[in-house]
Amino acid sequence: MRYRWRLGIGFILVLAMGCASADRQYRKAVESRDENKIRKFIHGHPESPLIMDAVAVLDTVKYETAIADTGMASLQAFLNRYPTNPLAPQASQELARRMREEEMRQLRLRLGEAEEPDLLVALADKHSERGEYDAADSLYHEALLLEPNNSSAHTGLGLVYLERGQTTEADEEIDLALSLTPEDPRVQFAAGEYYRRIGRPDLAINAFQKVLNSDINNVEAHLRLGIIYLDAGRNKNAVWEFRRVCELDADNVPALYYLGVAYADQGDGSAALRYLERYLRAPHTAEDVDNIDKARILVEQLKGDGAGHVEGGAGAVIADPNNPKPQPKPAAKPPSGRGRRPVGIDRHGRILGGVSARRSKG
Repeated sequence: MRYRWRLGIGFILVLAMGCASADRQYRKAVESRDENKIRKFIHGHPESPLIMDAVAVLDTVKYETAIADTGMASLQAFLNRYPTNPLAPQASQELARRMREEEMRQLRLRLGEAEEPDLLVALADKHSERGEYDAADSLYHEALLLEPNNSSAHTGLGLVYLERGQTTEADEEIDLALSLTPEDPRVQFAAGEYYRRIGRPDLAINAFQKVLNSDINNVEAHLRLGIIYLDAGRNKNAVWEFRRVCELDADNVPALYYLGVAYADQGDGSAALRYLERYLRAPHTAEDVDNIDKARILVEQLKGDGAGHVEGGAGAVIADPNNPKPQPKPAAKPPSGRGRRPVGIDRHGRILGGVSARRSKG
């Protein structure tokens, strides 16, 4: 009996020493900020309760290593190698910021050599993308002093006015640009974006379709048309546009998200899950944060509802609903979804309804 008691005490002491040893190794690995040492701890202590903490630290160290390089190559390599890293959105945002800075630097250098309206407009566009509307306003006006009929300067100024809430001035600038060069696809694209933002889907669709008349493979025009159709409940049109985006740009991340939402709307849970899960595995930017949360909620809802497969789903031939010419026979029509709340997005990007009775947050 005494022997067994001593054996039990010995086992507890050995176990305690092992835990203490693992704890020390974890602290040393974490404090070193060395990827190899942290990996060694993870592989050497698969049963340790500190594994998840070590994995989180490793993700952070990978990000810190990439961002410490002031160039762009390390961040790009980080995103290519670790697309599902929790810090990938921040890395993508920082990479985009650095790329914009470099583009602006190059534009300023060119402007120093020769002040041209188009260069001024290009630099103004960069400032506008960053929300620096005063700087953009100044540059657009500078371009218009050199070339009063520069349509791109007028559309850019119109979008700046819209951001400031100056809707009358915004309308005037967009109308003027369209009157000056009605066939210019750049002007039509800007007008389509303007009408989309002010809630005029009819005019926005017309403008983006004119862009596609000039350039049938314009990825951004197809993407924006799809979003407008999805917002309007025209899901067949939306699916066709998003599928076209993926054909032209297989790595287009937003199209994967919107395809998932559109197929969920149609009642094809299996196709919706495929696209949403691909979206969640893809590299993201910081602007995707809201959609990532919505995609996760929608995936959970679809799995909870069984997400049954609908024949003729994602792999079927779909006719272009915008093209009256004869097309291959379309796939079997998915269920109308009567009796269930539709899943869609409003113009602010919020999920409307849900596949189950639950509503998504936001």
